[in-house]
Amino acid sequence: MGTTASCHRVTHDPYDNTGEELAFHNIETKLEARRKMLQGKWPGRGCEHCKLTEDNGGHSDRMSQLDMPGVTAPKELSNDLSAVNVTPTQLEIYFSNTCNLKCMYCNSKFSSTIDNENRIHGEFLYQDSEKVPPGSWNYEEHNVWIPGKIEINPRIEKDTQLLFRWLDKHISDLNKIMILGGEPFLQKETDRLIRLLEDKPNPLLTLVIFSNLTVDTAKVQKWLDRMWKLVEQKKIFNLQVVGSLDCWGPQAEYVRNGLDLNKFESNFEFILKETKITPSINSAITALTVPTLPDLIRKINKWSNTYRPVYWSGMKAGDGGRPYLNPTIFGKDILPLGLSEAMNLFDTQGDRIKESQLSNLQGIVKECANTPPSKTLMNLLKVYVKELDRRRGTNYQTLFPEIAHLLNK
Repeated sequence: MGTTASCHRVTHDPYDNTGEELAFHNIETKLEARRKMLQGKWPGRGCEHCKLTEDNGGHSDRMSQLDMPGVTAPKELSNDLSAVNVTPTQLEIYFSNTCNLKCMYCNSKFSSTIDNENRIHGEFLYQDSEKVPPGSWNYEEHNVWIPGKIEINPRIEKDTQLLFRWLDKHISDLNKIMILGGEPFLQKETDRLIRLLEDKPNPLLTLVIFSNLTVDTAKVQKWLDRMWKLVEQKKIFNLQVVGSLDCWGPQAEYVRNGLDLNKFESNFEFILKETKITPSINSAITALTVPTLPDLIRKINKWSNTYRPVYWSGMKAGDGGRPYLNPTIFGKDILPLGLSEAMNLFDTQGDRIKESQLSNLQGIVKECANTPPSKTLMNLLKVYVKELDRRRGTNYQTLFPEIAHLLNK
């Protein structure tokens, strides 16, 4: 999209692509944020996500990232701890929006299937929730419909070329590359990255692929076999596959419309049983994922105890464009619906990484417990799920009766 940020939670900014090298990591807004942090100040522009969690006594995403093994500081800090113009050691890339799912917290920028849906139904937007008094929401008056349109970033081909030129030069400076979606197993750029690593090894690099694993099993296995050869040949240090899954059962298939849970389970268990790839699951936590989140945690515990550790990370959805998806909108009322149970079930197995992940979930629980409910945002959520049902022929009330009960109150 021609934008960059140093965290997916914060405001993205455009970067300059007119030079010979992609200038994305040291734009002025990032330099200013680093200067503020050196002074002990929060930079703002989205960093409130972690600030709120920490202010409520929780373990934030920021703290969890610092706990991760293999995290290293930019090389410039070896000589100058106040340096702000630095070379990144981790890179998170969204190649394109090619994707086969329509997740309820996603949008057309990250999903081509949502883009196609918007061409048929129009883009669904809403008025600024701060201007809508509690209890005054009216479905007909406040819907804002924009005719569906195809948005093509005219810079994308040039930016892709510049990105791979940057990688060709700086691949040895990185200790982690994370590829997100869309769906990486459906994107041609993933193949280009693998070819680059085959030609320019970095034995210290960890490659992380985020996938919905609702891709043909033979295709997934072919990809994984090729990627694991990079590890065996010591061209990279390790390979991790992160399955994107938010809860369990038909509820998971509602939240991630298009998900085939049987195919996900088959692909994930192939990784567990037939490979040495590091497996984990990442969940976007919304109110609708809470009731069957304990079932997912039970599954992760079972996999971990039967095969090998399966790591899990859970992050609140709803920051930014859709605040009504944040589970905190229900305050403490959301806790007995499954959030507290999921926290109590999570088995860390004495693993430091899992303990950090549990701390992050405990932080979300504390934040929900200490956040007043928002009737305005509940009304917005009700409007949104009704619209999803209209578009997709679903019925949220049959799958999420506990949430429907709270909304209908």
